[in-house]
Amino acid sequence: MWTAFVLAAVGGCSAAEELPDMTGSQLQTAQDRAQSAGFTNLSSEDATGQGRAQVWDRNWRVCSQDPELGEVDPDTLVVFLVVKQGEICPASTEGYLAMPGDEMPAYSGRNLMDAMDQMAALTGEVTAVDATGAGRSPDNENDWRVCSTTPTAGEIIEDSVLFEAVPNGEKCPG
Repeated sequence: MWTAFVLAAVGGCSAAEELPDMTGSQLQTAQDRAQSAGFTNLSSEDATGQGRAQVWDRNWRVCSQDPELGEVDPDTLVVFLVVKQGEICPASTEGYLAMPGDEMPAYSGRNLMDAMDQMAALTGEVTAVDATGAGRSPDNENDWRVCSTTPTAGEIIEDSVLFEAVPNGEKCPG
């Protein structure tokens, strides 16, 4: 019985395969390339944090992938972070906690709740307003996305941050 278990365990091991870099590819093309390389456990997620479903894969573009390119077990789940064709990939700020004196990350297109959470260490005011000027309150930040910030991306954060946002599904003004 022990021998059968050992043989089954050894037989179940997969040799590592080369996972290509699909960044910038159309989602359908990325999936096809991954499958051709031996990877079949594939998933995709909206990189903007809006939770949009990728119903038509040819209408989405890969911003990043996890795991990144390299030798990977082909049974590993490969997740593509994607945006709709024509949209800008959000800058990666995962795990980032802003401090006074840091450069403001590029949050345009990102989920408002994630952006505000990364400003939690600031001692000054962190506010969000309706970018359209309609006066709506972004009380449920998870349902809103960032259009612009003050300070703007790349400027130094003093102690206060302003996010101008719109509800998911709406276009930013301008």
